[in-house]
Amino acid sequence: MIVAASAVRYGCNKCIVKEDIIKMKWTIIIFVLIAATSFYNEAFSETEDQKINKAPSIEDILKEANQNFTYNGKTIHPGCIEQFMVNLADAGPPIVRAVDVESCISSNEFFMDYDVSEDGYIGYEYEKSGEKSYFGYKIIGKAKGGIHILDTRASGGGTMIAMTVFLTRFGIENYRAFDEQEKLKIDKRLILKCIGQIVRGDRDIGSIELINNNIILGESQYRKKVEVISLD
Repeated sequence: MIVAASAVRYGCNKCIVKEDIIKMKWTIIIFVLIAATSFYNEAFSETEDQKINKAPSIEDILKEANQNFTYNGKTIHPGCIEQFMVNLADAGPPIVRAVDVESCISSNEFFMDYDVSEDGYIGYEYEKSGEKSYFGYKIIGKAKGGIHILDTRASGGGTMIAMTVFLTRFGIENYRAFDEQEKLKIDKRLILKCIGQIVRGDRDIGSIELINNNIILGESQYRKKVEVISLD
């Protein structure tokens, strides 16, 4: 009986030790999981904060504009390019020769949607003086010196479609403003300038290309032969 009791006691002690070991293992597992979760959340939070706080530099914005003719991944609204338009009854240069790209894209004036035509013109329609108007531009290419060649179409409700080629260039300029405490603040802004234009006329049917830094205007109702305009 004494031997049997000792065996039972020994077996119970062995069970208790085994249970303690299992509890200890689960405690370690839970602790590791909590520590790993905490580390992951902290690392993820820091990564998200870095993404939020890391705004693109003005140099990055300029680089993107020159590479893709976009601003922060957004297409430049055709209304911004339309600012360079000159009435065919007038002679250039245009009254407006520079546009603040961010201000134009984010303005309420150009909230209208735009679309891309089958032949590649990014355009939009709007009402002006009770008439339906349209303006669109097509990126022909980029010449030396960062000159972007844009072919444009504009109509004001009649049968006329004015076609003009704009020579544009992006740049950075300082904008000075004062806060409520009259403290000077200087912002660096992306500016798109019109540095030249070629008036093609009403519904010019000729082609347009940029080859070896030359604008090539094909034969049309206005040109009996191909015209080559050097940008060198």
